[in-house]
Amino acid sequence: MRSALLLIALAACGSEHAGPQPIRFLHTFGAEETEMFNALMAERGIAVDASLVPFARGQQVIGEILRAGTACPDLIRIDATWLASLGPFAAVPDNLIGLDWLPESKEMIATSAGNIGNAGAIPETVDGLVVIRDDATPAPASPAIADLIGAARAARHPGRPHPLGLRVDGYWLLPWLRADNIDLGFDSDGQPMIGHDGAARAMQAFASLFGDLAPSPPPAGSEAPDEVRRWLGHELAYWVTGPWQVGALAERDHLAVSALAHAPRGGQLLMVPQCAKRPTEGWKLAAELTSVEVQRAFAERFASVPSRKAALDASPPLVKQLYKALQTAEPLPRSPLTPMLFDDLNPALAAVVAGDATPDEAVAGAARGWSRIAGQRK
Repeated sequence: MRSALLLIALAACGSEHAGPQPIRFLHTFGAEETEMFNALMAERGIAVDASLVPFARGQQVIGEILRAGTACPDLIRIDATWLASLGPFAAVPDNLIGLDWLPESKEMIATSAGNIGNAGAIPETVDGLVVIRDDATPAPASPAIADLIGAARAARHPGRPHPLGLRVDGYWLLPWLRADNIDLGFDSDGQPMIGHDGAARAMQAFASLFGDLAPSPPPAGSEAPDEVRRWLGHELAYWVTGPWQVGALAERDHLAVSALAHAPRGGQLLMVPQCAKRPTEGWKLAAELTSVEVQRAFAERFASVPSRKAALDASPPLVKQLYKALQTAEPLPRSPLTPMLFDDLNPALAAVVAGDATPDEAVAGAARGWSRIAGQRK
């Protein structure tokens, strides 16, 4: 009898010390964002079992997990362009559907009726390309590419021979392509738009800037730290980048933001997969991550553009500038093919910048790649 009572007492003691079952969260936060996320959840008493998936492999890894359906997280943070290729999803609860979502964040997942409905995800951040400059540096006369280039030429001097910050990446090429009426995707006949007249011209115009107004590209994989180094060294007058890079700057008091015509706009979403074992808990964590307090904290620390109006209203002036510039940007096509098209566009552009291919050769190769991808998805 005494032994039985001891076992009961021990069991009771164990249950008293057993913490709540953590919410399983798969995310794409960077190291510093992860640290802040962990601290915020600890402050709010929310137990989370979080796992990081590298952004570059995120869509592939998450897709494999969801297809297996045996070890699904309760919540997943994804890039907005991945949504169309993932699923199925758990429906968004009513209490989250009606929040004060900004139009640009809502647009990433809204149905044709203009509401989030059962899209299976809610917006967490808005991002895209903008032009960063010091507030003492004149703004380009307009968002047009020609005016950005003109402003950069005027800012060039012997101590700053390459005043324009650009990256050899298809995402950065998009404004130049769109200025020639070419987008990431296919025309009404199902043909790759990268194969249209004007694509080679746009690629040549963009590539010709490197070594001229823009510095020669650094080794692949070192673009982000190289850009920050050049900005901090006052080598750049106009830096085409996004909020994710602005957040890497400790000093932001004198930053100003300008819009770039035809810039791409996207963001990050929070989704609960249909295979989640605890979808209610997943949406609970999503609600915390999109709360005004958490979104404001991320905006203040990382210059992240919130997805909700109340959070934006409470954000620093720089974040409001970023949002204003992104309002005129253009969303990426909502297609399951969109993320994959960069796999051919990026190396094609890199080959032109390196002088290993002509623009005509590069766009022809990218067009073949896009056609192959479209064929594989049929």
